Amino acid sequence: MHNIIGIMREGLSKPGEKRVAITPKYAKQIVQWGHKLIIQPAVNPKNGEVKRIFPDIAYRRAGVEISEDLSSADVIFGLKEIHSSRILPHKAYYLFSHTHKGQIKNKKMLKTFAENHSTVIDYELICNDENSRLITAFTYNAGYAGMVDTLWTLGKRLKIKGIHNPFESITQSIEEEQLKKAKRKLEHVAARIRSKGTPKKLPPIIVCFLGTGKTAKGAREMFDIMPHEDITIDQLKEVYDNGSRNKLYAFNIGRKDIYKLNKNATISDEEFATFNSAEVRNYYAQNPKFIESNLDVILPYIAVVMNCITWSPEYPRTITTALMKKIYEKHKTLKVIGDITCDPNGSIEFSKETWINNPVFMYNPANGKIKDGFEGSGIAVMAVTNLPCEFSADASEQFSSDLYPFLQSIITANYKRPLSKSKLAPEIKRAVILWKGRFAKEYDYMQKFVAG
Repeated sequence: MHNIIGIMREGLSKPGEKRVAITPKYAKQIVQWGHKLIIQPAVNPKNGEVKRIFPDIAYRRAGVEISEDLSSADVIFGLKEIHSSRILPHKAYYLFSHTHKGQIKNKKMLKTFAENHSTVIDYELICNDENSRLITAFTYNAGYAGMVDTLWTLGKRLKIKGIHNPFESITQSIEEEQLKKAKRKLEHVAARIRSKGTPKKLPPIIVCFLGTGKTAKGAREMFDIMPHEDITIDQLKEVYDNGSRNKLYAFNIGRKDIYKLNKNATISDEEFATFNSAEVRNYYAQNPKFIESNLDVILPYIAVVMNCITWSPEYPRTITTALMKKIYEKHKTLKVIGDITCDPNGSIEFSKETWINNPVFMYNPANGKIKDGFEGSGIAVMAVTNLPCEFSADASEQFSSDLYPFLQSIITANYKRPLSKSKLAPEIKRAVILWKGRFAKEYDYMQKFVAG
């Protein structure tokens, strides 16, 4: 099939968003394969805002047509959610739809897709036979940008409290825009910590990474530029009392340390302690009602929490408002939460979605109040929902590279025939939520999200 391919410009509702699914390099390849490719201009005509990191001329040189009108396209690549008014009928859309968990904010979009007989393929759901995600470039980049922005938040927050610190020179990731520039800035900070140390008004700085997946690995790649030592939970108090200020301390914890059995559990703590990682994962998945947060033994000692775990409502939260209030009454060690996962009212109960132009809010555990910005009492929370776009070029290039092995299958598939005869690669078929307006068998449960 010689489908006409379209690339959407990201919407105005996403401040700072300049990523694109298909970079000029891969656009050129699509054209060379014999397909017509149309891309919307980078500049939004409504307000003149630039919404793509790569200029129009780079695509024009690759043989791409620049046009606002994508109505002739058969397949349309986007990235983030699409406003329902932009959805064209009878098209195949590739995007991060954020719908398969029943996300309330995207139900109107999902319903519009169904009503428009759209085909919807979600990048997040492109998996191999072992159900491992294959398009993960943005996951790493969320970790990269999230770590930089969290250390930037720490620097600004401490300065506001009158504590001069080596993190003051860090800028928000969007200011650097390139990963290599951000890394160089962190190298300068690292040198200062080695020579002058962290503030003596504070305990040694300990950073806790929740999760051990790709997001956490991305965050650790940036953090590891700092002089640091990895510790265990058992070492927390000793390091808090006697640790060095010429380095930072860190520990990554997974489910076995993030959670513990609650009083209703049907097995003993001793038996649970013998479980290996796979057994813990299975028990957690099958028995969420018997699990609760273990962070009450961690929060009194750490300055920064990096939240890098996936979460669903049926599972226990890692930090509840009640837990944070109880800890904060006696221990005000925690200064910043970097909520890279950014599930509003999710694993961190008091978290909310923030954007690049307003990235931080203060949460006061004593009264539960939230205030945008860096001023006020409590804990600074950085929860930018589209962190990868702060390194838009790097993230887009890595994303296109991840997608490339499936690109020919995607653009040559027959979207007019039944899914079984579409000739899509199996990995892409697993990511089909809607096919010509009807839910794929695996996602038939989503019917209830568009009912009414």
